[in-house]
Amino acid sequence: MALTNAERQRRYRQRLKARASGEALGEQARAAVDRAVEALWTFRQRPGPGGIDWAAVDGCETIESYRAELAGAPGGLLATARAFLPDWDGVLPQERAALAAVIEAADALGMRGG
Repeated sequence: MALTNAERQRRYRQRLKARASGEALGEQARAAVDRAVEALWTFRQRPGPGGIDWAAVDGCETIESYRAELAGAPGGLLATARAFLPDWDGVLPQERAALAAVIEAADALGMRGG
């Protein structure tokens, strides 16, 4: 069943209110983590220095196995994201934005990790 324009607008306003009130913070954090993992995965699909195949180094052949690897290490995602600081060498602008968002959120929460 298609939504009416009024219903779409009502839902949109509800989402904006939830974001503004912090109710959607968990959802936003999960989305930021997903974007950061995808950015790291995209980065590692390019050959590393000297033509390194990252999958040969860490054994992760899929994004799911890479996500599990990051989750299994203490501060895994943050430590990996921070490894690119301060110059973001080799990281594309959209990857940098995704990683910086997770670093900023962790810093704001006092989770310096890694």
